[in-house]
Amino acid sequence: MSELIKLTWSHTYRYLVLFLLAMSCTALQAHVSSTAYLNLEPNGSEGAADVSYNAEYELALRDLALLVDIDPNQDNQVSWAEVKSQKPLIEQLIAAQVTLEAGAQSCKITNFAPLAINTRGGFNYLYTNFELGCAAPISGLNYQVLAGIDANHRLILTQADDDLPVQVLTVGKNPLGSSTDSSLLSTSINFLKSGVHHLLIGWDHLLFLFVLLIPAVYIRKQKQLVAVAKPRSALLEVFWIATSFTLAHSITLTLAALGVIIIPAWFIESLIALSIAFAALNNLVPMLRVRAVYLAFFFGLIHGFGFANVLVDLPLATSERVLALLSFNIGIELGQLLFILVVFPIALLLRHTRFYKSVIFYAGSLVSIAIALWWFFERIT
Repeated sequence: MSELIKLTWSHTYRYLVLFLLAMSCTALQAHVSSTAYLNLEPNGSEGAADVSYNAEYELALRDLALLVDIDPNQDNQVSWAEVKSQKPLIEQLIAAQVTLEAGAQSCKITNFAPLAINTRGGFNYLYTNFELGCAAPISGLNYQVLAGIDANHRLILTQADDDLPVQVLTVGKNPLGSSTDSSLLSTSINFLKSGVHHLLIGWDHLLFLFVLLIPAVYIRKQKQLVAVAKPRSALLEVFWIATSFTLAHSITLTLAALGVIIIPAWFIESLIALSIAFAALNNLVPMLRVRAVYLAFFFGLIHGFGFANVLVDLPLATSERVLALLSFNIGIELGQLLFILVVFPIALLLRHTRFYKSVIFYAGSLVSIAIALWWFFERIT
């Protein structure tokens, strides 16, 4: 039995180190949710041998700066002249990394229009439009912008045909839906997957759940941490934490996605980072002597606005937006449940050990504070 416990400690330690290292690495690149926009509109007559499209593409300047040197004088102020000077490189980037496919062939990008600057959600975006020459109707997109740089980057694709669903695409190869009979089903599945994906790659949301879950196997008696005697108590605590967090973020996610309340994304993302730091600090030095369930609800209201960034700018009708909202929210819950199923059994298994108290609870909380504060200062500047 002692050998089994030692082996369990060893494996759990490795998992924790990998988890915290991954978050530390993402801290170097963590920034407000990264979104690009692509709109496609067919040109010419139907039934022609070749199909021509007009495409409009928008990419945040802060994302473009990760790919092209648009601030050569390093003054942290990107001017319009600096952007225009990199026009050839920008066009090469788009042509190479935004590849629309028609069957087995790639469409040819031609006739780039002059670059422009657009504003979305308080951020400056590069705007460009160009033409696509395809041998057949578009059937897929190989999207590689920010591949290997930002796992959170996504592309919102709209097409002129009202029967085609708006799609939230990630980096890589993506089939493009074309069936009018299944547009609602496509929307539902698309946003369900997007919700799961958004939660599981959202290191800030995962870190927040982590700092809420790790004390769930303890109770405080005379300022001392005591492991719960029976798993049932810890299970109930986690159930109420998850339920409280879900209820809170569902409220603000709905209000923000429907446009009832609009808060700048950079401000919300900064508050999310502070919520993690506060929750982790509260593990070490209880400042609010309330159960984690109340912290989960209060800070869940903030995280809900962060989740809503995926839906706010979507050009959807009210009925489609409600369906997307419901599907996305279910996806978030599935991702949250998966994370809990991974983390919580480890906490239950090791709750009586010195390793759990010293490494996972105390060291984990300290590292979480450091990462969250890094994110805060990165996002606020």
